[in-house]
Amino acid sequence: MIFIHADTLLQILEKKSNKGQEILEKLEKSKDDFAITSITLYDVQSFLFKRAIDIPHPVDLLQVYGFAKEDAKKAIELECALKKKSIEIYSSDLQVSSIVMNKGGTLCTMDNHLKILEEWGLKLFFV
Repeated sequence: MIFIHADTLLQILEKKSNKGQEILEKLEKSKDDFAITSITLYDVQSFLFKRAIDIPHPVDLLQVYGFAKEDAKKAIELECALKKKSIEIYSSDLQVSSIVMNKGGTLCTMDNHLKILEEWGLKLFFV
């Protein structure tokens, strides 16, 4: 299962984005199922709402995985491990990453700062 990160999903939804088209083609070639997290859904909908942009129908078609108790525990573990190395990552990115890791998925993202989480088992699909 490939989980699409908010930055990547926004590129895909941008109709005039060549990068979005490139990402979509790479995802389709993977032959994997796609999903998003409830955190990603919030981030994307909030971004669009603040700009008075209608939420595109394809967002409603994606499977959404929520942030559960075991995900909270994993996010806290990641945060503590990173803090020991003096590394800070947004809590929302830790939440998304914890869901992806606990579901055995791969995170499709353009955010290079998430590479550090590979050390703790996050699988990434960079586009």
